[in-house]
Amino acid sequence: MGIEERSILLTDEAANATSTDLALPATLSLLLLGASTLSGCQETPAAIFRPESPGATAIHDLSLILLAISVVVLVGIEATLFTAIFRFRNRPESEVVQTHGNLRLEIGWTAATALAVFAILGFTVKTMADSSYMPASAFPGNSAWPNDTIPMRVVGYQWWWQFEYPQLNLVTANEVHVPEGKPIRVQVESADVIHSFWVPRLGGKMDMIPGQINYTSFVATQPGVYEGECAEFCGTQHARMGFKVVVVSAGEFSNWVRAQQAPAAGPTTETQKIGETAFLQSCGGCHTVNGTQAVGKSGPNLTHVGSRLTLAANTIPNTSQEMARWLRDPQEVKPGNLMPKIQMDAATVDQLVAYLEGLK
Repeated sequence: MGIEERSILLTDEAANATSTDLALPATLSLLLLGASTLSGCQETPAAIFRPESPGATAIHDLSLILLAISVVVLVGIEATLFTAIFRFRNRPESEVVQTHGNLRLEIGWTAATALAVFAILGFTVKTMADSSYMPASAFPGNSAWPNDTIPMRVVGYQWWWQFEYPQLNLVTANEVHVPEGKPIRVQVESADVIHSFWVPRLGGKMDMIPGQINYTSFVATQPGVYEGECAEFCGTQHARMGFKVVVVSAGEFSNWVRAQQAPAAGPTTETQKIGETAFLQSCGGCHTVNGTQAVGKSGPNLTHVGSRLTLAANTIPNTSQEMARWLRDPQEVKPGNLMPKIQMDAATVDQLVAYLEGLK
């Protein structure tokens, strides 16, 4: 064997050894990453693998089917890869089997792929039908819906949510209550750019397109607090455009509706009265507080903001400290949001916090 041939053989052996050394760690890393991702999906607030509605359950079941198919494909590919690496390395070229042009093999692979694709298509179409509580033709009208259906209108803004119950004359923001076991017909719209309405544990995504009305629906089967989010990139604060859906019993929902329909609670302390005056002067042009002179429409309705769990579209908890931080500098809490920073001294901030906390 000449020096040149020996060099080529050594180079091939090194390349094969490198491929073998890299393939196993890469595969193990991929499997570990997948396992950690799936485990995280159980613990995060969205918890996509813990559905609590018929629609979300249908989507969950489809995801498991697709996951199983993906695992079979991954195992097949990796098995073929390792077989090729370990069985055929350092072999004379004459022993390599040429499969190019093998009509039987090509037909087999094509047929298997086609069957898998059509199976996925069938499962997907079925899930699309099952994930919606009612057929698409029923959404614009009321005749096909059960008598206890509750219409809801959701409008997406950069970067917050407005919820309305038109038949109940009720408007709120970033947090909404629904009764368990009742069908909710959701009309979604956008006031600016494309958003997407998504409550992972209650149903699928529905795009909110400017100038177009879309519909979705869900039935929540278990009481609890469910996280919602925007599922379409919509600008700087897309990641902090969240909301909460609070599922309660029918009686609790009725109590919540009555509380939300009531005008804002009047200030009872001197600090709250001063805070109300400051609010009307500085904030009333953008926000509405029912029962007062604040009738602004460009920001969230704050009539009962004190009763909400979070502030700034699910960005920070609704506490005195966080509300004060938000009022002092909204851009520090949520950079790029459309609420301007208003210069206020510490005393004024405390008075505003006292007033807003009393709006329950």
